[in-house]
Formats: sequence, C-alpha cells, structure tokens
Amino acid sequence: MSQKDNINVFKALANTKRRMMLDLLLSENYHITGLAKKLGISVPVATRHVKILEACGIVKRKKYGRTHIISICVDPPQKAAEAFLQTYTVDVTKGASVLDVLQKVSSVKMKRIGEGEFAASIDGKEGLYIYEVDGVMSDKTITEMRLDKNTVIRWKRLIPASEREITVKIKPTP
Repeated sequence: MSQKDNINVFKALANTKRRMMLDLLLSENYHITGLAKKLGISVPVATRHVKILEACGIVKRKKYGRTHIISICVDPPQKAAEAFLQTYTVDVTKGASVLDVLQKVSSVKMKRIGEGEFAASIDGKEGLYIYEVDGVMSDKTITEMRLDKNTVIRWKRLIPASEREITVKIKPTP
C-alpha cells in the first residue's frame, strides 16, 4: 500500500456519512438507493461516497442488470491499520526458513510451546503472531517453513479488539 493509498483510506474513513454507510454495510449488503434512503442523502451523493470507498478497496459493488449491490470487502479498521504496514526486501539463499528472513529485519524472541517454536515478541512487541506466505497461512512453524522461490511474507500480530459492548440490566425480582 503506497503512502497515497494510505492517505486515501484515512480521507475515506474521515467522512461521517461514509462511516455511517460502513456501519450499515457491516450488518448486510445494500442497494445504493437503500443506502441513500437510510442515510437521508440523495442517490448521486450516496453513489459518490460508494465510489470513494471502492477506490480504497473497502467496499465492492456487484451489478445485477441495472441494480448495484454494495458490500464490505475488508474490515475498515483493518484497512486503516494496514496504512502503518512496514515493508522490507531481503535476500536469502534457497531453503532459508521464515525465521531466517524475519531475523534479517527484526529482533525476535522465540517461545517453545509443545513441539513447536513460535515468535513471542518481534521488536519488543509481545503477542501472538501468525504469518502468511504469498497470502496463504502456513501450518508450519517459522523454523520448519523453508522458502524455495521469491515470496512475500506478511506477519500479523493478533490483537484483541472489542466488537460489541453489551450493557446488562438486571430486573428487580418481585
């Protein structure tokens, strides 16, 4: 994601109507007319907002004849977080492990759990880490996974994120 793309994502998410639109789309897909009606805006204005969100890759549109159905294609907070993604290019020999690659760009602390060894801290940030190789999550540990071709490895730190808050009120007993 380029710096320009990052700015566009933040600009898209800065608009209140677009955030309200995303909130609606999190629960179900909508026709543009339905979004406009729910938000109290005109169809052309809703269309303009959808185009901005599409350009950022946050929503997608499916056409059924003249009908356009809008849905979310990525979680907006996830898309915004990717704006801070650090990217590196490293050279390794064929057969290098994912750990070898990671150690070229980061300080890694490993932790043994059962028979496997896992990254427990990267650059001092503790947490549970998973990785993908060319967009596919591996079932091998970072020491077992060997690389035999040019590859993109993406590290993800799993962070607990609140998605719902429920206020519970206890009814008095009669």
